[in-house]
Amino acid sequence: MLRRILHLDIDAFLASVEQLRDPVLIGRPVAVGTGVVASRSYEAKARGVQTAMPLHEALRRCPELIVREGDSRLAERYRQAVATVMRRFSPVVEVCSLDDFYADLTGVPLRVVQALDDTTRAEAERSLVALCRELRAQVRAETGLSIAQGIGSTRTVARLATTKAKPGGICEVPAGGELEFLADFAVESVPGIGPKTAALLQQVGVATVRELWALDVELLRQSFGARGEEIWRRCRGLDDAPVQSTPTLRSISRETSFEPRRDAGSQQRDFLRSMLAYLLDRAASELRQQRLQARTVQVRLHHVDGVRQERARSLPAATERTDALMVVASTLLDELLVRRVLVRLVGVTLTSLAAEQPAQGRLFDDGGKARQRLFAAVDAVRQRHGFGAVVVGAAAGLLGQLPRGPHGFQLRTPSLTK
Repeated sequence: MLRRILHLDIDAFLASVEQLRDPVLIGRPVAVGTGVVASRSYEAKARGVQTAMPLHEALRRCPELIVREGDSRLAERYRQAVATVMRRFSPVVEVCSLDDFYADLTGVPLRVVQALDDTTRAEAERSLVALCRELRAQVRAETGLSIAQGIGSTRTVARLATTKAKPGGICEVPAGGELEFLADFAVESVPGIGPKTAALLQQVGVATVRELWALDVELLRQSFGARGEEIWRRCRGLDDAPVQSTPTLRSISRETSFEPRRDAGSQQRDFLRSMLAYLLDRAASELRQQRLQARTVQVRLHHVDGVRQERARSLPAATERTDALMVVASTLLDELLVRRVLVRLVGVTLTSLAAEQPAQGRLFDDGGKARQRLFAAVDAVRQRHGFGAVVVGAAAGLLGQLPRGPHGFQLRTPSLTK
């Protein structure tokens, strides 16, 4: 079956996020970074501002440049939103860095077939441009971001195709056209060929992919080890590295703070345990929504004297069940509550995330499937009626102590979207 790999890159990602956060910046030269330029808008690029450029040089080239530090948490949420849209088109989405993704569209049923320009044509002649247009429109509608997309038979071809599509375009390399497409790229453009390798190749007169074709694979292997053969294959459109599904999130965190001297009862152990249970329930609900499992639980406390404490512990196996995660979190809280100092903040983080995995069945044990069905039912009710429709486990201790609405308990600092 013909491989079709999609590479997607968010145009001027961090700068675009700043423009979305503050519409006054739209159409103006914007740079994000501290010390050096981490991202710049296309308006700034047109005035000579480049990424990795020192900010003082960027301001010299473009005195009207607007510099922002950026908001990593906001950018992470935008990245998650883009990945969510991509997963509607392919079950295999790989998150490579802050702003680029791969998706394997090989054999994806129905949606790909519907997007083909002409299903009667030979497989090698079919196009996925229509599908990419639909993907681009959904990303724009749901996030406001512009994306560039490249399609090819390998990761290398798809990634280089994206460079031709920027900004906001689509470039598809048809099957059989890989060599013609790759020929005139500079060798340093090929993924896996860094500045040092490119400099060594240029010393022997190799500046483009076409010129690299003249080198024998054995010579490259002797010069660069196993990487030499990989370079040889990539430059011929032969690399078969798969797209590997990865979770967008590295962790899920929820926390809230108190004003100890004003919030009556906030220092009682039972109250703190109930609050931790509620925060963990919010985090576990997000975990299930993202179809992920967590293996490590971290609990943290901040005290009014500035001391911060945290402890983490891993489970034998990753899980998405609130009750299993709470057993660990409750133990960690008990280990942390040893100081006779008021608590200002309590938080929980779920890490070591992985995609949901099927569990091996047991003869006399359902492996927790009854609890999984229970939490699936809870999630369904909350999706329809709001998170506050159901209170789970020890979080019930907050009933009557905090006001509750359709979206849950009203916290003093509802930091529930981290």
